[in-house]
Amino acid sequence: MPILSIRFRCALVAPLFAALLLAVFASPAFADPVAPQAPVEASRIAAARDHVLPVVVSILTVRQDYRQGGPTLSVSSGSGTVVSAQGHIATNAHVTQNGKSFRIVFADGRELPAKLVGTDTLSDLAVLQVQPPHPETFAYAEFATELDLKPGDTVLAMGAPWGLSNSMSMGVVNNPRRLLVSLFDDEAEYEDSLSEDEPTGRYYAWIQHDASIAPGNSGGPLVDLNGRIVGVNTRGMIVGGDLAFAIPGAEAGRIVSTLIAKGRVDRVSLGFRIRSLKGTPFTEGVLVNSVERGSPPEKAGLRAGDRIVSLNGQQITALQPVDVPRVQQAIAELPIDSKVALRIERGGRQQDIALVAQAQRVERGNELALAAYGISASELTPEMGKRRNLEARSGVLVTGVKPGGPAAVARPEIEAGMVISAINGKPVTKLTDLLGAAAGASEDKPLVLQLESDGEQRLSLLKPQQGDQGHDPLPELPKSWVGVEVQPFTGSLAKEVGLPGAGYRIARIYPGSPLGSAGAHVGDLLVSLNGEALKPSNDVSSEEFDQRVHDLDVSAKGKFGAVRAGKPVQFDVTAAPSPTETSGLRTLAIGRLRAQLRELGFYDRVGLRLPSTAQGVFVDGVESGGAAGLSHLRRSDVIVRLGDTEVHDPTELSRALEQALAARQDGLIPLTVIRGNQTKILFLERYWLNADAPESAR
Repeated sequence: MPILSIRFRCALVAPLFAALLLAVFASPAFADPVAPQAPVEASRIAAARDHVLPVVVSILTVRQDYRQGGPTLSVSSGSGTVVSAQGHIATNAHVTQNGKSFRIVFADGRELPAKLVGTDTLSDLAVLQVQPPHPETFAYAEFATELDLKPGDTVLAMGAPWGLSNSMSMGVVNNPRRLLVSLFDDEAEYEDSLSEDEPTGRYYAWIQHDASIAPGNSGGPLVDLNGRIVGVNTRGMIVGGDLAFAIPGAEAGRIVSTLIAKGRVDRVSLGFRIRSLKGTPFTEGVLVNSVERGSPPEKAGLRAGDRIVSLNGQQITALQPVDVPRVQQAIAELPIDSKVALRIERGGRQQDIALVAQAQRVERGNELALAAYGISASELTPEMGKRRNLEARSGVLVTGVKPGGPAAVARPEIEAGMVISAINGKPVTKLTDLLGAAAGASEDKPLVLQLESDGEQRLSLLKPQQGDQGHDPLPELPKSWVGVEVQPFTGSLAKEVGLPGAGYRIARIYPGSPLGSAGAHVGDLLVSLNGEALKPSNDVSSEEFDQRVHDLDVSAKGKFGAVRAGKPVQFDVTAAPSPTETSGLRTLAIGRLRAQLRELGFYDRVGLRLPSTAQGVFVDGVESGGAAGLSHLRRSDVIVRLGDTEVHDPTELSRALEQALAARQDGLIPLTVIRGNQTKILFLERYWLNADAPESAR
């Protein structure tokens, strides 16, 4: 992995070692000498700006990632450019990565939904298309058709850094052909990756420039003073801020055109990797860096260290690492299934090797969260199997397990990294095989899963779960409660603060408190219960006091001795059953909202200063990219009404939501919540409720 740059992953940035980056910036070996820049006419800058900036858009992506076996929605942002009259938008693949839905914000503030047309992770490029309510023709910008930039040329970076739309910065080209390999890297390892199974950046060198970009600029255009898109900004520096990298516009334009036409980019793979002649005495050809074991090239006699001097009769040469992407691109663009003739040199002797250009295999399988199993899983491709050194080359790879879910309590437990190869004796090759098996399962008959792990084959019994996941806590015997919070004071601490002795000072009296009803005040020092002294063993925990109270029977009478203003007082109380703790309240995870909800409890009402009769649904957690998060619902809000329907518990809220959606009306669904000392109105968008509902809720 190169150390010079980081990829802006939408609004998120992967960290690097700051000290190393500072050292890199301080080293004159990495400086790019640029001739003093001549004054640039303001009119040319303005013309380029006015031509392209109006068609630069901000992209709001709702991402679905998988953590601990479940789907997690989050929001990220990036940039793009309208590149066709039909509303096609060119951007980075990592801006759309794992995207479930997209919103486009235009320069004039208008917002429209968009669909994903195609993605090419190997070049980190993607195309969206705007979905207007009525057909319309869009203004657009065009890509440069050749790389004709020179060091010192003025360029403009446009986009939405940190989500701030309609932003533009200016700089100069530092190097129009930069391979991200430092003096300390192996040139053959220059590739980046979007994830473990998505390599990228293999087929081009970068345009290095110093126009300021930041997270959110990803996918935005790099523009020259002729108003052409000469690059797609993809990488930048957090430390230093003056080092940025763009995909060359001519290559980006060709890939974007292919994605618009076909939705994908077809390439071939010959089963080997190459490197430049740097450090060798040779001046022609490229070196074979590695050959896949068991591949056709290996069987045909190709070896690592061979020098390829021609491809289909055409001489190929990569003198320096920066020349390698061009050769790899030439190989990748060979016609699929065509015959390929390699002339190689080994030990001073030449020989010919015949191969067939095979279609490049899919790197990554589809991934999905399977709530019924309590796992996230991905269809296993041969490439994924090789990368993980697995014997299995097909099946479903478990990528995450939900704590306490069906897979976690299966017998034996199912773990991430295992491959599910069969269910009830039937082979599993796709995620739909698991979905079908779960749909046909019953509560009293578990599924038998065949698992492959570390070269072993095992069987596991799993009981699937269906629908929104609720939790009904086990009933607990009521505990005695006197309705106060206390602070422990040992004798030494009591003396320091001026208290007459050891005991528990009342810090809070709850509504309905038996001690409060008996006349106790905040500040009273409780020193005895039923004649036995209350002496804390430390100044931190009140557990000993709580235990003494719990030892009383519910409804039993007790006598507290206390000290108030230096005088002894007594309180006769009748212990009451304790209010239900938060852990004892019913919870429900509503898939359409992507929110974790629970009943409103006694301590919630106290904390929010609500009447003891107040009803509502307490929000325990919200995914930022779900419908609830996008409506700005927050943790600790209390939902009291959905539309015109009052809701008293999570089940009522779920029912009211389904009824509102079944009405199939346009517009927003109002949500009334209590937040702090305010009652607020929020709005659920039907678009997000439908677009981002988990698979189990559709």
